[in-house]
Amino acid sequence: MAEESKKRIRRSAEQRLADLEKKHAEIMERQRAAIARIDEQKKRLMQAPSVRKDKVEQEKRFARAAYALAPEWDQRHFIAAIELALAEDSETLQNRGEKLLEEHGKPRRGRRPAKI
Repeated sequence: MAEESKKRIRRSAEQRLADLEKKHAEIMERQRAAIARIDEQKKRLMQAPSVRKDKVEQEKRFARAAYALAPEWDQRHFIAAIELALAEDSETLQNRGEKLLEEHGKPRRGRRPAKI
């Protein structure tokens, strides 16, 4: 018998646990790298001209609705109102906000007089 068969070496629980922890760390590192790539793609998409245009339009709608609802308020009033609103149910606030934006956030139609 020139060839001897290899015997199976039984690993201890500590060795198996160390291997599992190593495998877990490798998987977590791959996931972090994948998430970083996804975040980078998301960041690039958020800088696209069409997204910026939509964002500017949303800001304009917000400003129009805010002025229509409370023309005498300034930023301090809005910050205080936001702080008070944080105590409310977010789903209810979101639904109400969408309704108010739809109602007051649209630009006025027709020709506007020239500003002097």
